Amino acid sequence: MRKLNLILLGLALAFLVWMLHEVGWVTLYRQIVQVGWGWPLLLLPYGLVNWLEAVSWDILLPHFKPSSRLCLLFRLRLAGEALNTLTPTAGLGGEPYKAARLAASGVPWEEATASVVIHKGIAVLSLVIYILLGLGLAPFLLPRITSFMWLLVLGTLGLGGGALIFILLQGRGPCSLGMRLLERLKWCPAALRNRQAELESLDAQMASFYRNHPGRGLLSLGVFVLAWVTHAIEVYLMFWLLGHPISWPLALCLDALAMLFTALGFFVPAALGVQDGGNILLALGFHLGTTLGAAFSILRRLREAFWMGCGLLLAAREK
Repeated sequence: MRKLNLILLGLALAFLVWMLHEVGWVTLYRQIVQVGWGWPLLLLPYGLVNWLEAVSWDILLPHFKPSSRLCLLFRLRLAGEALNTLTPTAGLGGEPYKAARLAASGVPWEEATASVVIHKGIAVLSLVIYILLGLGLAPFLLPRITSFMWLLVLGTLGLGGGALIFILLQGRGPCSLGMRLLERLKWCPAALRNRQAELESLDAQMASFYRNHPGRGLLSLGVFVLAWVTHAIEVYLMFWLLGHPISWPLALCLDALAMLFTALGFFVPAALGVQDGGNILLALGFHLGTTLGAAFSILRRLREAFWMGCGLLLAAREK
């Protein structure tokens, strides 16, 4: 799987370079330098987004009460998401890190791991809700719905189905079910069998949360949806700084649909090429042009590089 990810990464990088070459390096440079001293503004929205996502995670930890918990969760999310993005692990490489560091801060292992798993499901489900919001706005922003938009609808439905299955399984003993399946296939490693009691305890912790705290789960989902909506501020600012301001509904719709491409490219580290190609296709679809679409994609990559660098520094420090 890791070799496949690396091969896909190489192909995606080649595709990205080709796309940018077709747009024109000089043209792109002229667009990007228009940002000027506005660079710090582009870094602020994601900081707010990460804080809201930390609040959403905190809601899932009813027994975690230290006064600095939000700062800790903010740091762990930033570091964990950097590992998710950069490692060839289909967007899951940072989740064990989050659980381990949260457990090291004093949260019981079962509760820490359960909160990470539940929050991952909430993150995907909230993303589906956000994308559906963007799709709902699309008919008002485009003169007609094209076959391209119907493909986006199908992709969203597939992603939503996967999110619902993932969440429903969490309350039905997924670790025990997985172990029984592996044992039937005679693929269950001894190390996993030795931790059967811990995995059953994790199943019980997740089932207990859904049974005893459904309101917290819904509140966490609502805060995460708000985080996604806040994410659209970044798109609004980027096009404004590029000298081509767009409306708030268009910024939200463009960001939501761009997140669908990013989600569908989860097998490639940083969704390289997939996210960027999606940004350019969406810019064309909304009559913004390939140059603006490519410039927008580069600005978003530069913002990602800044926050991922911060996340990696925090991960190295925590380690």
